[in-house]
Amino acid sequence: MKRIIQTTLLCLLVTVSISSCKKTTQGLRPVVTGKSGEIVVIINDALYEGSVGDTLKAVLNDTQIGLPQDETLFDILQISHNEFSSMFKTHRSILDLRVSSKVKENKISVKNELYAKTQSFMKIEAKSNKDMIQLLSENKNKIIAYFHIGERERKIKVFKKNVVQEIFEKLKEKNNFTLSFPAGYTINKEEPDFLWVSKETPSTSQGMFIYTYDYVSEDSFTKDEVIKKRNLLLNKFVPGPKEGSYMSTEMDFPISNRQFKFFDNYAVETRGLWKVNGDFMGGPFINITFLDQKNNRVVCMDSYVYYPNHDKRELLRELEAIMYSYTSIEKE
Repeated sequence: MKRIIQTTLLCLLVTVSISSCKKTTQGLRPVVTGKSGEIVVIINDALYEGSVGDTLKAVLNDTQIGLPQDETLFDILQISHNEFSSMFKTHRSILDLRVSSKVKENKISVKNELYAKTQSFMKIEAKSNKDMIQLLSENKNKIIAYFHIGERERKIKVFKKNVVQEIFEKLKEKNNFTLSFPAGYTINKEEPDFLWVSKETPSTSQGMFIYTYDYVSEDSFTKDEVIKKRNLLLNKFVPGPKEGSYMSTEMDFPISNRQFKFFDNYAVETRGLWKVNGDFMGGPFINITFLDQKNNRVVCMDSYVYYPNHDKRELLRELEAIMYSYTSIEKE
């Protein structure tokens, strides 16, 4: 997803003097609180229960694509401005909505790390309910992107402090790039130009397939070709629990495919469901396929989640953050 909103760092004014503001450092701020994917929304109760609230919910509670059951993009924790105490000020994501005739200009502003480290804070001001609804509707993608990228960057910072060195070095050696897999992930299978990394618990499975192949034409980035290559490699390297079973793509479920820039590389993102042919396992996947022009190759990072009968949004968001921890290694 493109970084649509440019964020800024605001120094907290703890005294009236400018010099004391300069002394306020990030290290003095508390760490963020709250659950991943949760946004504290500060809004008047009457507004929240009316048409403004309906529009807001349509933005933040829109359905995340590519999941087997409906899950919202974010979870809303609504409070009034009078309830906005120190208990909420350290929350990871805060959205402040104000409607007043005293507002001079309808606008959206962001202030990263206003009250806590890595915090995402957005304020939306409008002169009337109608103006607020218009702001929310016209800037839906920007609002979603801001908080989504905030969650991603927050996770990446945590992951980089505790990477699995074996995976880090293996990718660096094999592929000339690194990914920050946090503790719990292990190498499941290694083949030429194919690496399978996963984290297994008694109830969940999260994994990623990292594979490369020669770039031949632009057709490599069509949805059909991405799925065709995916199915070919999963059939070959990812067996299911029963003899003769293997992972594949669920073709009877909508598969989304969009073009974007991935660290300045031409890329496509594909989302859908995976299944195990010959068994009843399945779940969501997200595939990022991009062109490594310097090495004339296609690089694929294909992540999946298995967590039957439970929400999967945050497990998939974790893997997405790992993919965005991508760092190219330029060898001399």
